[in-house]
Amino acid sequence: MKIFFLWTLVSLLHCKAVALTTGGIVSIHSTDLRRGSSVSRMGVLRLRGGESEVEMSADEVVPVEEREPQASSPIQSGLAAIPRFSAIATLCGSMGKFYSAQLEVRPIITKSWTAGFIFALADYLAQQIEKSKEDSSFDTKRLIFATLIGAIYFAPAAHYWYEGIFRFLPGKGVVSTLQKALLGQAIFGPAFTCVFFASSLMQNGTFSISSWGAKIRNDLPSAWLAGSCFWPLVDIISYSLIPVRLIPLFVNICSLVWTIYLSIVANKGSGN
Repeated sequence: MKIFFLWTLVSLLHCKAVALTTGGIVSIHSTDLRRGSSVSRMGVLRLRGGESEVEMSADEVVPVEEREPQASSPIQSGLAAIPRFSAIATLCGSMGKFYSAQLEVRPIITKSWTAGFIFALADYLAQQIEKSKEDSSFDTKRLIFATLIGAIYFAPAAHYWYEGIFRFLPGKGVVSTLQKALLGQAIFGPAFTCVFFASSLMQNGTFSISSWGAKIRNDLPSAWLAGSCFWPLVDIISYSLIPVRLIPLFVNICSLVWTIYLSIVANKGSGN
């Protein structure tokens, strides 16, 4: 015990000498223990400025400030909503892949039901517009005829027209695009309008060669003139930017507005 006491005394004197020489702080041992929201310092032996300072097994509790939860910023709220938009984007992407696959496997059938749906929607909206202007009942027969024109005539005709015109005028340059648009206005557009007029006369039960000819003479020029302000822009975008197999889909979407107008013109004076 005496030997241990003498060894401790010598160690303290040695540490004091070092502290006097350096004028600093010498720490023999220090331990920090965290307990919940506090800090506990235990068993510290320090020599400060040449004077010994001994702390033995002291349990000092120092409170630690607790941070209040911060309100979420608009950016964080937006990031939290991203999964919902991601799910919608994933669904749209899956539908797009399915539609593209169907175009590869069954191009005409896929384009037919797409055109049929769009033509039906266009005629429905046209009848609602007409109904708001005059007291008339909804014509289901007319809606069915419009659907059949889109599915049976327009979709196959557009499919073969766009494939043929790209074989005849390959490329997507400025000159080639303008030539395709000019041919569409001169051939495809008027031909489709004449067939649409014939279908409207058939569903009214008034079709004949003479009545069809009279309808074409009376309404085709104004319809063609109105279309010349709309379809060339659609054709330029289609021929220069859209892949060939997706052109009918793009044209179908654009034709929604045009078919509403054409349905009104074709059924003008039908008594519906």
